[in-house]
Amino acid sequence: MHGNAVAFRAALADVERHDVDLIVSLGDVAQGGPQPRECVDLLRELGCPCVFGNSDDFLLTLDFGADPVEDDEHRQRLLDTAEWSREQLGEGGLGFLQGFQPTVRAGDVLCCHATPASNEDVILPGTDRAELERALANVETAAVAAGHVHLQWLRRVNGKLWFCVGSVGLVYEDRQPLDPVPFLPWSEYAIVSDELEVSFRRVPFDVEELIAAARAADFPHFDRWAAMWQR
Repeated sequence: MHGNAVAFRAALADVERHDVDLIVSLGDVAQGGPQPRECVDLLRELGCPCVFGNSDDFLLTLDFGADPVEDDEHRQRLLDTAEWSREQLGEGGLGFLQGFQPTVRAGDVLCCHATPASNEDVILPGTDRAELERALANVETAAVAAGHVHLQWLRRVNGKLWFCVGSVGLVYEDRQPLDPVPFLPWSEYAIVSDELEVSFRRVPFDVEELIAAARAADFPHFDRWAAMWQR
């Protein structure tokens, strides 16, 4: 969700139109957007299992981990946003993040943030097959569901499915350099059947409502952040 409760509510409204037995959050709940507390409150209401993402870890520790942040200005923006988000969440919200799990098993699907062993490793559609095989080496389930890379895609390796569900609150295609307006105006998630049929969902949401919420909340570096959204 990355602190985008407008998109989160849109995704949940879409979920309600389907016969869904279980919701699993794959992490990165609060950092990066103007509604961290609202996202945490919605998750609490759902009472669903939650995976611990790398940005959840960043909010708790302010440690950049393996992410290369070479630009000092970018680093400061991330820290400013994290400090602001921590204030919004308070001890109760931060404590809620601490309760997230490294992985969650849902039937024959292992749910993780980046890989079953890491919430920072990057697996993309073009990743070498040998690297993906290593990521699946100790997986006993028939499928792995991941997030982290903000893309929706599916691949079969040695009879196992690896699929990324996209991002509920911050959809973009990672390029170098980033597009001038990289954030796309819809929410993404996936529905998985007992037979492992994967249905990728794309749900539009009101970007102007999100922008207005950020302005009202005095979200850090508002102008730069708002300019990155595709209307």
